[in-house]
Amino acid sequence: MHISRVDLNLFTVFEAIYTEGSVTRASQKLSLTQPAISHALSRLRLMFDDPLFVRQGHKMVSTP
Repeated sequence: MHISRVDLNLFTVFEAIYTEGSVTRASQKLSLTQPAISHALSRLRLMFDDPLFVRQGHKMVSTP
């Protein structure tokens, strides 16, 4: 993976999910739709070959 091919906007999505603990709240924070955030999370998961976040109760928590 070359850095010039990385969509840096995905890191904004990562940070929003991390701080909000929810895809829905992250979408509200970023003024995007929930499906757009879910799609961005899917792209991040593919890029890093890691789930990155898992549901724990009603919250999304980061993987180790």
